[in-house]
Amino acid sequence: MIIFDLDDTLIDTSGSILPFKLKECLKQLVARGLAVGDFEAAYEELVWANTRAGRSEDTLVAFVKKFGKDDAFASGVLDELTKPLPSNFSVATTPYAKEILECLKTTHTLSLVTGGYAPFQMEKLEKAGIDRSIFSKIAVSENSIKKPFYEDLIQEFSTLPQEAVVCGDRVQIDLEPARELGMKTVHMRWGRGRQVPKEDWMDAQIENLRELQGILLR
Repeated sequence: MIIFDLDDTLIDTSGSILPFKLKECLKQLVARGLAVGDFEAAYEELVWANTRAGRSEDTLVAFVKKFGKDDAFASGVLDELTKPLPSNFSVATTPYAKEILECLKTTHTLSLVTGGYAPFQMEKLEKAGIDRSIFSKIAVSENSIKKPFYEDLIQEFSTLPQEAVVCGDRVQIDLEPARELGMKTVHMRWGRGRQVPKEDWMDAQIENLRELQGILLR
């Protein structure tokens, strides 16, 4: 069994979704009275800061505080992060994602465990052109706690933990819970995950999903 994360593992959230969402949030903040001066410079600063933050919500809160605003001011635009995307918006996958998923589904049980707002996560899949039927199970953790879902999948598919692989970009959210259960871990170096060095306990670290296929063939 292979359990995938979605954001910055199968789809390029950091490159194709977050820049758009952050710009929409900034437009709303300006409309609410945030005086940023040069909009494009402020936007570039916001995008850069987001690459180094744990969550986009935290980025926005820290950003408005630089202008003397409080958490409540930022919270007024946070719902923009999970609003539906424009009808013509295309979500990019990470390199080779669809190709590798199609290949792996013939040899492995594939599942998806993603964190976030369920309708928005499903919209991302659709706009990325990833067929849901590839996955034997899709689970969305709205609080991003994934360990219970990993446990359920092991039980449901009668899989030994050491025979299951979890592939994701976030160490604390995706991989550490898998490690605690005795599952194999593959760190995807994409988005914020690019800044994470390989830990000794990780079974592998990859730059794209084609490398995962090679690891599975060893």
